[in-house]
Amino acid sequence: MPDVDVAILGGGCAGLSLAARLAPTRLSFRVIEPRRRYDDDRTWSFWRTGPDPFEDCVRASWTRWTVSGPGGAVLRGSRRFPYQSVASGAFYDRALDLIDDARSGSIAPGSTAGSVRPKGDGMWIETSDGGFSARHVCDARPPTRRPAYGQFFVGREIVTAQAIFDADTVPLMHFRRGYSTGIDFLYILPFARDRALIEVTSFAPQPPERADMRAWLDAEIVALGACDHDLVREEAGALPMEVGYRAPEVPGICHIGLAGGAARPSTGYAFQRIQMHADHVAGQLLRGENPRIPQDSAVSRFMDRVFLRVLAAAPERGPALFEALFRNTPADRLERFLSGSTRSDDRLSVMWALPSMPFLRAASGLT
Repeated sequence: MPDVDVAILGGGCAGLSLAARLAPTRLSFRVIEPRRRYDDDRTWSFWRTGPDPFEDCVRASWTRWTVSGPGGAVLRGSRRFPYQSVASGAFYDRALDLIDDARSGSIAPGSTAGSVRPKGDGMWIETSDGGFSARHVCDARPPTRRPAYGQFFVGREIVTAQAIFDADTVPLMHFRRGYSTGIDFLYILPFARDRALIEVTSFAPQPPERADMRAWLDAEIVALGACDHDLVREEAGALPMEVGYRAPEVPGICHIGLAGGAARPSTGYAFQRIQMHADHVAGQLLRGENPRIPQDSAVSRFMDRVFLRVLAAAPERGPALFEALFRNTPADRLERFLSGSTRSDDRLSVMWALPSMPFLRAASGLT
């Protein structure tokens, strides 16, 4: 008999999200995580379109957001789909509490997963603390392959001496020029009038130099009038924006997280998709099935591929395209689409909001 029903390799967002679903069930599991301790090291933001086990970890919620492009600022909002941020520290604490309360679940901090191979009726997992067997393996370790296009960001959470932020509205994409070979913009999460996370972000085929991004961030903070401020924390990261970016399929292993294609190719948003994938995989495991995350539909992959081709071919048009999306798409439909909706009315609304010619040219090269 295997030592556990499910081995989860990696205790980041995806691994802990799956563990949270398995914690109250009859299934036994073990999370293998290299970190010995968790820090409040990042923020996940998204439009809330459904429930998940981490709703009490939401740090802030907004019903208004702005995009500022060459045609000026666009203000949008939604009470049905608020824009929310989950603090990673609260997320980690919640997940670890659920694992502690699990019937047959555990986490092995400071342990690194190595090779995985079939053995008997399951799989054998080598770790830095020794090997063990599992009936199923869910591997959340990110792929080593560099994507052809990505989202790169550097941010700082600061507390200012003066109240300089509008705490009711998120500056979602305020475009800049000249910091990368792609599309550059400023992004702010205002937690209070004197506290915010300020990030500079690039959609590009390769990351800008970190020193250049830090200098850009310094300039944005000064331009906001936050010369007198205290630094709370810093964060930086990269997310794939590539259709089909996932780890190669391996018999007996279900890849989850970025390795399972959790990042939406056209936006880089991943948190909501990670939660949907966790629900899907947990359901399969409880039914005794070999878990597998389905790929996006052919229509979704085609639309994302066309959009990314336009951005990569003419990054100077990117700000105007995003401005058109947010200016012309009916209320709620764009936010729902960006959160993963496959409804035909949402897709058509997005298509009608954009100029047709660049996308028709890009599409003709893919057909």
